[in-house]
Amino acid sequence: MNSSRSWSSLFAPASGLLLLGAFACSHEQKAPPARPGPAPVAARVVRPSPPEPPPEAPSEAPHGQGKEEPAIYFDFDSYALRTDAHSVLQKVASTLKARNAALEIDGNCDELGTTEYNLALGEERAKAAKSYLEHLGVSNARVRTVSYGSERPKYPGHDDDAHAKNRRDDLIVR
Repeated sequence: MNSSRSWSSLFAPASGLLLLGAFACSHEQKAPPARPGPAPVAARVVRPSPPEPPPEAPSEAPHGQGKEEPAIYFDFDSYALRTDAHSVLQKVASTLKARNAALEIDGNCDELGTTEYNLALGEERAKAAKSYLEHLGVSNARVRTVSYGSERPKYPGHDDDAHAKNRRDDLIVR
């Protein structure tokens, strides 16, 4: 009897240690997943944009400027034409055809990106408007695009309202 008691007293602590060791080793630490690179401009969505101004020139025109040129507006971090831009571009296309005039499209951005990023986004915005005008029958040779990025803000301020008004293409008929 003495011998059976000694075996059980030896195995009880050992089996407890084995059981404890099994639980301690079951949780492996994993490295965090790798962060993906930046998405293309059109695919990035950072935050919802505030309500946009009407398709015509905003009523709060900067001081010291006369007649406003037509403009179209864009959503935050996007160069996709909004539906309200279509009617403005259709009017501009009619004017260009009737007057046999040329057009300069100035792509602009708000101040929220880097200089390089805003120049690229302004260029894509101007190209989107030009492409739509070509679809309406305006000759490619009559439309010139320029990107100013965030270098020519028309509306001063650092709030959502000013940013929304500065995300635009100015359409200058010459």
